[in-house]
Amino acid sequence: MGKFLIGIDAGSTSSKVVIFDTNGNIVSEAATPSMRFEKRRDDFEEFDIAELWSLASVTIKEAITKGGINPTDIAGIGVTSFGNGVTFLGKNGEVIAPGCFSQDHRADDIIAMYKKDGTYEKISNIVKGEPFAGEPGPILRWYKEHERDVYDKIGGVLTFKDYIMYQLTGVFATDMNCFGGSFMIDMETMDYSKELLDLYGIPEMWDALPKLAEATEIVGTVTAEAAAITGLAEGTPVVGGMMDILACLVGSGATGDEVYTAVAGSWCINETHSDKIVPGLSSNMPYLYKGQYLNCSYTGASGSNYEWFTRALAGTAKMEADDRRVSFYQVLDELIESVPVEKAKVFFSPFVAQPSIHVNAKANFFNIELDTSYAEICHSVAEGVAFIHKYHIDILRNAGFPVKVLRLTGGTARSKAWNQIFADVLQLPIEGVDCEETGALGSAIAAGIGAGVYKSYEEAFEKAVKIKDPVLPNESTFAAYEERYKEWTRLNEVMTAYWDEK
Repeated sequence: MGKFLIGIDAGSTSSKVVIFDTNGNIVSEAATPSMRFEKRRDDFEEFDIAELWSLASVTIKEAITKGGINPTDIAGIGVTSFGNGVTFLGKNGEVIAPGCFSQDHRADDIIAMYKKDGTYEKISNIVKGEPFAGEPGPILRWYKEHERDVYDKIGGVLTFKDYIMYQLTGVFATDMNCFGGSFMIDMETMDYSKELLDLYGIPEMWDALPKLAEATEIVGTVTAEAAAITGLAEGTPVVGGMMDILACLVGSGATGDEVYTAVAGSWCINETHSDKIVPGLSSNMPYLYKGQYLNCSYTGASGSNYEWFTRALAGTAKMEADDRRVSFYQVLDELIESVPVEKAKVFFSPFVAQPSIHVNAKANFFNIELDTSYAEICHSVAEGVAFIHKYHIDILRNAGFPVKVLRLTGGTARSKAWNQIFADVLQLPIEGVDCEETGALGSAIAAGIGAGVYKSYEEAFEKAVKIKDPVLPNESTFAAYEERYKEWTRLNEVMTAYWDEK
């Protein structure tokens, strides 16, 4: 039996290849650079499909080489990525157009059309969620309406991770969770639906849909061609995998009752699981087990707000970090912690990306004046991100899902300062995982189950998932944060009138 498992976490900023031992320890890892195109239009968020595989294949080989690993010791490979967005290929598997990230919102007019003619409600009833512009159905309809020459060439529709799986195995497949969460299957039948494609207005795509697989199902093995490029052993099993939000839940072992998972990454993801479909949630997607659902409430920006902030406005912190020879993230954490919530005045609306609480929502700072400090601005960004997570977590709570603890994943989960703000805003213990690549670990666990390394998810969690001591909420901050959250909410309500006019 193999000694190692590979988890590939293909993200919108970069893709990471992480090699784990069977106890969940990282043996080696490597990452691709960003492959985001310059925008052709403000509402386009695209990537080069061919470059995706070129970079991923090199990165797989780099991780194997860095770890000094015999490829025959790799028991299996799992791939995860963001859901939604779309990658489509020609009739012979050739690249015919750029791929679209899930933040792409060229299809806003398509969603508006669905809502106007009553189609939206019918689609929502089938997929058990709230469709938005950055999903395969609306994007494909946009191509049909606006670039018909490309649309007519489409021979296969995949999500981001599925394209990597296709290049590894030559098999055209996806998984139930990712395609279901991308609103491409009927959640009642857990299968494709011609009625759904008719409602999207893309019935021609029926024959372009990939094979549906379970997360731990072996969909294929590494081909000789892929082995030569990546350094993998020919015949290495590749499983169906899952969307990154479920992979983070699996990688943090958050399958227990009254446990929520929050992913503070590019997206603001908040999720739990149950045996019921709840109308009005962002999605109720396929879960790990039949008859259960991943109940989600989300928008398209969480840690991406911090990414923007550190790129555009973190010069002061970077200069201090250089002077002190420390990480500028450490300096930012210190600045965030230096602001008592009772004295905070500045608010931040964390809407740097779509989909958001309004189709025209944008990020804003409020209440800045002459004596506003840089520390207050830093604090407002962290607080604003925690507030948008509270907004969604309250939706789940109000839907009847009890919660006693939150497992926080994503880049900001590494910060003690951010963990404390989340704990205080949500009034919940915040647990972290002793693994910085939680999504990759989740996909590696799925590969391990498929390859027979683990008998079950429960055995995998016991061996491979290590939970840190919780960050406990500070009760003395509750009243101040509750009052600030009410004011933050009022600001968004006021801005809605402005957004409506855009």
